[in-house]
Amino acid sequence: MKSLLMSALVLVAAMASAGAQDRTKLERRNVDLVMRMFEEGWGANSGWEDVWRANLSPTFTSYFHAFPPTEGLEAAIAFNRDLFAGFPNLEVTVEEVTAEGESVVVQARLIGRHEGPFLGVPASGAVVNVPDVTLFRVKNGKITESRYFTDLVMAMTAMGAIPPMR
Repeated sequence: MKSLLMSALVLVAAMASAGAQDRTKLERRNVDLVMRMFEEGWGANSGWEDVWRANLSPTFTSYFHAFPPTEGLEAAIAFNRDLFAGFPNLEVTVEEVTAEGESVVVQARLIGRHEGPFLGVPASGAVVNVPDVTLFRVKNGKITESRYFTDLVMAMTAMGAIPPMR
């Protein structure tokens, strides 16, 4: 299953790179760095924390919806470890990658079974399928910031934490 997922990621990255001839050398390097995070640093992969430590700045800041910013690499790893505990086999499919200067934007889709606590919601066994967007800032070959957005209402509804909207 993981090899199929990795093949899909490589295919999507290649498709996203089809327009990459217009990217500068810096933008291509930044996209490669961010894609490495999706391919090797995805929280459902073993060893993802080491990939984060190698590719994110020690002063990395993460923004997750309306939560206060998570400042510092180790704090971001701890926060994401808790998030991935709720979806230990969460799959990501990268749908589009856009780059301009120090900024890389990744649009993706997340699919996984809710198997552990997630933002205070106990495991429901429900399958969650949501779109997401992450904005990355890259400086001097390290990711210094991410701003993550997903459809939490859709996710919480699928988990039974909130009633369906009519």
